[in-house]
Amino acid sequence: MTTAERLITVDEFFALPDPPQGGKMELIDGRVVTMSPVGREHAALAGRLDRALGNFADQHALGEVGVEGGFRLFPDRSLVRAPDAHWVAAERLSEFIDRGFYDSFPDLAVEVVSPDDRDADISEKVHEYLAAGTARVWVVRPRTRSVTVHRPDGSAQTYTGDSNLTSADAGFALDGFSLNLTALFA
Repeated sequence: MTTAERLITVDEFFALPDPPQGGKMELIDGRVVTMSPVGREHAALAGRLDRALGNFADQHALGEVGVEGGFRLFPDRSLVRAPDAHWVAAERLSEFIDRGFYDSFPDLAVEVVSPDDRDADISEKVHEYLAAGTARVWVVRPRTRSVTVHRPDGSAQTYTGDSNLTSADAGFALDGFSLNLTALFA
């Protein structure tokens, strides 16, 4: 005799306590997936990305930047993703309630790859964000000191070395954002 796995809803997921051992959780088709706390390098990169994006967005009233916010990407799926950093355009903020997960997609989702992340899982996240409507997805790879920018048309560009990420890479409508990779990975 087997017991059926109990899947949970997005509302039930929102009501769960934080994992006692730390880390973050995502909901994938009704199943809770817990990720271990990130290491020092991952945390520092996510912090630098949050500050750089947030400073520019705040300075120009472009919207909201945050870390590990939960996004219910599709209304018909029990799926909540929590990118390491995100940006939501100011004109879309009124779509969301003040409490709970974002009931839609981020305009920019940033995933910092940890040593134990599988490429297939990262690719799945990128696909989900883009299919939901996200304009840009950054995959930050500390090991290779690179950032790949994915776009909805299926194109992707990988930046390395002393390259700069720009407003176009973030999806900002206003020019002027610049993030140097050497500084990011310092």
